[in-house]
This record gives sequence, C-alpha cells and structure tokens, in this order.
Amino acid sequence: MRVIAIVLLLAANQLHATDIWQSVTLGGKKIGHRHIQQSINGFTITTTETLFITLQQPGEQPRTSTTTQIYRETLTGKPLAYSKQVASNTANYHYRGVLKDGRWQVTREQGGDSEAREFRAPDNFLLNNGVIQALSRLQNDYRTVNYSSFSFATMAFEPVELRARKRSGEHSAWHLERKRHNGDITHLYTNEAFQPLKETAESGGELLELVTCSQACAEAAFQPATHVYRQIVRSPFRLPEAALRGHIRYTLSGNGLNPPQTGEQQVIKKKESGEWQLDICASCGSEQPPTAEDHTRLRQSSYWITAEAPEIRATLNDVLPPEKRIDVVQSMSVLTRFVRLAMDQQPDYAGFGTALEALQTGKGDCTEHALLLVALARAAGFPARVALGMAYSNQRFLGRSHVFTPHAWVQVWTGDRWRSYDSALGEFHAGYIALALSDTGELAHFTSVNRQIASLELHHAVRVAAR
Repeated sequence: MRVIAIVLLLAANQLHATDIWQSVTLGGKKIGHRHIQQSINGFTITTTETLFITLQQPGEQPRTSTTTQIYRETLTGKPLAYSKQVASNTANYHYRGVLKDGRWQVTREQGGDSEAREFRAPDNFLLNNGVIQALSRLQNDYRTVNYSSFSFATMAFEPVELRARKRSGEHSAWHLERKRHNGDITHLYTNEAFQPLKETAESGGELLELVTCSQACAEAAFQPATHVYRQIVRSPFRLPEAALRGHIRYTLSGNGLNPPQTGEQQVIKKKESGEWQLDICASCGSEQPPTAEDHTRLRQSSYWITAEAPEIRATLNDVLPPEKRIDVVQSMSVLTRFVRLAMDQQPDYAGFGTALEALQTGKGDCTEHALLLVALARAAGFPARVALGMAYSNQRFLGRSHVFTPHAWVQVWTGDRWRSYDSALGEFHAGYIALALSDTGELAHFTSVNRQIASLELHHAVRVAAR
C-alpha cells in the first residue's frame, strides 16, 4: 500500500489545476469560445470543458448552444466517469457514463425521458488525463498511443490513434495528430506538459480553430454568422419548375464523393474524367429491393431516430391509427403533412436534436424534420432511412435563389420502390441530389456530407426530354 501511495503522490506532483480559455473560429470568423477547467481533489482529477457557439440567421436573434463535457479520472489516468450535456434552442440532453467493475454504465436523460445501458469497457479505454499520462510515459520524440474512447453519439467505444511529434524552435512543444475510426483528424499543438495551445479540425469543409488566449480575448464580442451560407452551391443554370418535375442529368465532381444508387437516382462514374453523372427523376434509378435483414434494420430505433419512444408512438397512434396504415404511400402523405405542421416554419440551425426533441420542441431545420419523419415511419412499421445531400430551390434561401442547399429528407420502401418524402421543403423533384444514405441518422453522417459539399463542383445540369 505504501508503494501505491508514493506512485499516486508522484503523479499528483506532475498535475496542476488549470484554467484555460480558447477563442473558437470557423473559416476565420469567430463563432464562440471554450473554457477548460481542471481541479484535483484527493486522488481524483476532474476536467470540465464548456463550449459556447453562437450563430445567427437573417432576421433572427443570435442563438447560443452550450456543450459541457466533464471527465473524472484517477491521478494515474484510470477513467472513472464522463458526462456530456448539450443545451440549445433545439436540443437538450444529458449523458453520463460511470465505470464500475469493468462495466461502462451509461444513462441518458432527454425531455423527461431516461434510458440506461451497459457496455464492457475495453482494456485500453482512456479519457483526457489518461491519454496525457500514456504520452508522458513514452520517451521518444515520436510517440504513438492507441486507445478507445466512448462516443455518446454512436453509443459505442471507438478506436483512436494519437501520434505526437516533438517540435523544436516552434511556439508549441508538441504536435499531436488524433485520428478517429471514421477518418476524422484533429491537430493539437501543446506545451511540454501537453496542455493545449491550439486545436484545428475540418468542419463542413472549413477550418475550425480553437486557440488558447486570455479570458478577455476568448469572451470578446463578435458578430454572429452562420456557416450555412458557406455550404450553398450555386447552380450553373437556372432550373425551371417544368424541368424539376421531369428528368435532369447532372455532372459533378468533388473530394470524397460516392453518390448512392437509389430508386430515383442513377449513378455513373466517368473513368476518364473522374466525374460523376447523376440522372434524377421519380423513377430513374434501379436500386435492388431491401432484403429481409434490411427490412428489420430499417424499422429499428436508434439514438437519433427514437422510433421506440413512448411519445413518438403515442403521437403516431393519434395521427395515424393502426387501421389506417394499410397503404404506405397514403400513410406517408399523412405523416409528412403532420411533421410539416408540427415543426416551426422558421428553421433553426443552432443545434442538432433527436426525433423526440423535434417532436417536443417543434424546432430545428431539415435534419430534425427528417429524423422525426423517419422515426414516425419506422414506428408505423415502414422501412425508412435518411437521405443526405442537396436540394435545389428557385425561391430565396437565406437571401439567395437558384441554389443547391445542404438538405436531408426521408426515403421509405413503399412495397415496390424507395420513395422520397420531405416535410421541410415539399415534394421530391429532380433537384434532389443524394450524396449519402443513413440508417441511424448519426450526426457524423451529416458532417461527412457537409465536407463533400464543401468541395463539390456542379459542372452541368441538363434536362432530359421524355421519349
């Protein structure tokens, strides 16, 4: 016991209470700040990270979302607990994970709802201080730590590779590259003690930067903006309504593109140019029917698509009683109209809420529309998924017209084909370009598509006449 106590005291001597402020910018424009606090109580170290992001839509008041993450660990880096709370105009939820006897016990509280789950924690599960401890134990100028982190978004342990390189003659002492299982990479620049000086990552095709400075610098006033403007793709041609009701052939290119084949979208990759040709109309595609396994998976509930939530099921029974669910097309028309009327007509881009939160608050943008609609469809027993991509509009969007905007909608298997439904913008037309399909509605899927849109170039849009 004396040896253990000495080791813990030595570890404590290497740790100090910290109070770090950071300014947050996206694409060079300030959007908020982050505050990192670290305290030591006995043999426990607690790290609290609070991120404040403020955005503003034309004609609307600024809206701030707050994300608070709290990590509790032993001084030697053993994880004890981790919580995450998100509060915004559209999303309010609280997660807490506690490690007991090798089991990771997670509770979720959202809109008065509570859910508990349990996972076996991998041996290499680490939180913030544990990662720093693992790096500090290595001696070389090039260090690698492979560990597992827990994601409340995917409700799973995920592998992370962290590479550290010693820098000489630079403002920062270390350059850390953190690579997650989905390919997302974050660059961190730290001092000798691995305390953060700067953090950079890509968000929606733009550079997200968190730079350590004074409290006054971090909390300095700024003019809120929205990154939705930067994700608008201008159409090279004005597409008339008659063309949108028919068949349009697009040619496009961009980093990471791999558009899916659907019942409404035929996809061909041109080997010579590397460009993609997409033919879009109500029946242009030739997607295979879903298998029995697909049917089961696409009727299940997920964290974002809360199809099993009692409030979702109760709403479904009120809007669409069981005896009226015989015809899928008619049923989806009823559900689409319900979601359109239930959601606030003024989009709110400040957060990312679940289907249940969308139902409870009526706030959000196309993502919340899609998540709520797909949840109701699955609760009704219809295989459904979220389509992610862009939608064309001749009407003004954030002050611009004749543009493609990032968009999400729903596709449902109607018995003979996949058919699109959209409670946010209206009926599907040839201006809907699907870039990905999501079975679970995860936030990571949306951010991945936003990265594709950031580099996307639309070269041609040609109306194909019926023969």
